[in-house]
Amino acid sequence: MSPETSRTYLVPAIHCAGCAATIDEALEPVEGVESTDVDTEAKTVRVRGTVEDRVVRKVLAAAGYPPEP
Repeated sequence: MSPETSRTYLVPAIHCAGCAATIDEALEPVEGVESTDVDTEAKTVRVRGTVEDRVVRKVLAAAGYPPEP
């Protein structure tokens, strides 16, 4: 298991509270995700937990919100 980390992803497709809700719903059931914080103004998603970076990127992309590299 990975140590707990906090990562922030730039997600240009975030525009509103609906986007934030969709992202939260997509990440909530992922094993290792402890919390998420979506900032619609900054267009960022902060994920805290033991989940791997590649998993978060895959989930975000599948939800329609691919993060920038």
